[in-house]
Amino acid sequence: MAFADATYFIEVDWLLRPGGYLVISGPPVQWPKQDKEWADLQAVARALYFKLKRCVTTTSSVNGEYAIGTIHKWPDRLIRAPSRALVMKNGIDLFETDTRRWARRVAYCKNTLRIKLGSPAIRNVMDMNAFFGGFAAALASDPVWVMNVIPGRKPSTLGVIYDRGLIGVYHDWCEPFSTYPRTYDLIHVVGIESLIKLPGSSNSRCNLVDLMVEIDRMLRPEGTVVIRDSPEVIDKVARIAHAVRWMATINDKEPESHRRENSGCNQNLLAANFSIPLRRALFTFSNVGDDAFPLNGP
Repeated sequence: MAFADATYFIEVDWLLRPGGYLVISGPPVQWPKQDKEWADLQAVARALYFKLKRCVTTTSSVNGEYAIGTIHKWPDRLIRAPSRALVMKNGIDLFETDTRRWARRVAYCKNTLRIKLGSPAIRNVMDMNAFFGGFAAALASDPVWVMNVIPGRKPSTLGVIYDRGLIGVYHDWCEPFSTYPRTYDLIHVVGIESLIKLPGSSNSRCNLVDLMVEIDRMLRPEGTVVIRDSPEVIDKVARIAHAVRWMATINDKEPESHRRENSGCNQNLLAANFSIPLRRALFTFSNVGDDAFPLNGP
């Protein structure tokens, strides 16, 4: 970037509220062999009455162990628990259990439920309740791009997802999710009702219908939705799914599961005008506490 040209900073100045901040990380901020660029940046900033301050971030640590510098190399980092898993009680054990569980479940989806993972039909994937990112890690061998979403009122595990070499964001599912620049071929969610519940309460902050409509908006034509929750919640979801013109059939549980589960397979349908294929939905019924791990996360 040519910092001598003030156009960039004029645009930033226009975007910023009074008293707002612009943070520049990386070159040319005091980088070797970029003295001229650094001088140009400072000159333009002073001309626009920006106040330049040095900002040094401290190294994060967990229980005295530094998370930075202990990350394993790719691809081992996908399955090796990082230090930041210790932000949760028994975090290392939870990480390893979660990783094994999703490897098993994804294999079941591919082999038995015939979800078209690994094909051009599914490229962009979202996990709406990602926790440690185990679902995305299990898709590492597939040519897909996975957006991991940590609900704002859930445990703060986004750092673990980053340490695995994955990407993700925090989001409140009672608000719209930005679909610029992409929508999704496959949307996956465990514990859908927990996304709209107040922690420790049976009261909802927003409506399940609104969330389902938001999922429908984010999904591409012929897209697939995978939902795993208790039978009571799935009954509600199935009624709403019918209203938004999704359809699901019920399949057998995963053989290795320790609790009763019924999984739903996908069917292709057409809209009334026979021009726009409808969405497909896979519903998984499971008792809360499946595999000794809560559906809605710890």
